[in-house]
Amino acid sequence: MIAGLEGSVVRRGMDYVVLNVGGVHYKAMVSPQTLASLEGERVQLATYLHVREDVLQLYGFASAEEQELFEQVLNVSGIGPKGALSLVGAMAPAALRQAIQAGNVDALKRIPGIGAKTAQRLILELKGKLPPGIAEIAPSGSPQAELAEALGALGYGPAEIAWAVGYLRGIELPMEERLRRALRFFSEGSSADGELA
Repeated sequence: MIAGLEGSVVRRGMDYVVLNVGGVHYKAMVSPQTLASLEGERVQLATYLHVREDVLQLYGFASAEEQELFEQVLNVSGIGPKGALSLVGAMAPAALRQAIQAGNVDALKRIPGIGAKTAQRLILELKGKLPPGIAEIAPSGSPQAELAEALGALGYGPAEIAWAVGYLRGIELPMEERLRRALRFFSEGSSADGELA
């Protein structure tokens, strides 16, 4: 499974990007928002490899949070990878989760290619099942948000970030030390627990 790519942009299309990763060129389908966010000499993409009998297709995302939401939407009956990419690319992950949790059919219908029946199916199958995103885990501007953003940039998903933020909540430490302790726990497991007391 290809979970992510880091490399330089070789070519951009309307709905894809080609990245040079160590001399190998990978083509990933992306949303217009993700395509616009790919700036600089080296870029990173979280990815999902969709496998069918006759096709291996790579899908790219600006963040691990978008990639995880894409996989959850893809599990809804009747929604294929193109529809899931359209959904995740049309709204910020927090806004899409909120629309689904609130049962907001009108907000979902505004996304190109999503009709009333598909919007209702999304709500029926995903309402109450989506894990919280980074914005819900840590309010913007808080020390927890700073830690959540740093962990997200390192490729950790919302569930792992929620655990790390909760684990270190209430412990007053500089950001660098909080990040170091979260990373140590991820690499060593609960053996790091004694150091937080």
